Amino acid sequence: MTADGGRSASAQVQPLVGRSLSQLCVGPHDAQLRFSGAVTVTFEAPITVASAPGEPVLAHELEGLALLVPLLNGDVVAVAVGDDGALGLTIGGTTLRCGPDPDHEAWQVTGSDVGLVVCGPGGGLDVWHS
Repeated sequence: MTADGGRSASAQVQPLVGRSLSQLCVGPHDAQLRFSGAVTVTFEAPITVASAPGEPVLAHELEGLALLVPLLNGDVVAVAVGDDGALGLTIGGTTLRCGPDPDHEAWQVTGSDVGLVVCGPGGGLDVWHS
């Protein structure tokens, strides 16, 4: 993979659209959403769900999992990366948002046709493609 600062992170993650969420994996500090076609989205910072207003929750804790489990087998209908480094991911009719973390990586998207997109500390985006 090579780093590509000129390629838009939002364009890089577009191959997620149409993929089905097939698996959730939970670690001590992250949650991975695995999609058909071997694409993975990892959340390490708090997420919010547009249809369930409230405080951001950690995806790997019970509150976050309660929001994610109903999305299993749903298809991605939209994905975007904001100028601030926030990832917006719509699965079915539910939009997840993971904003940047000031001190740590917040999220990443990886896969053979996506490459690697990482939201670094403070919202800086690193994009690598094959």
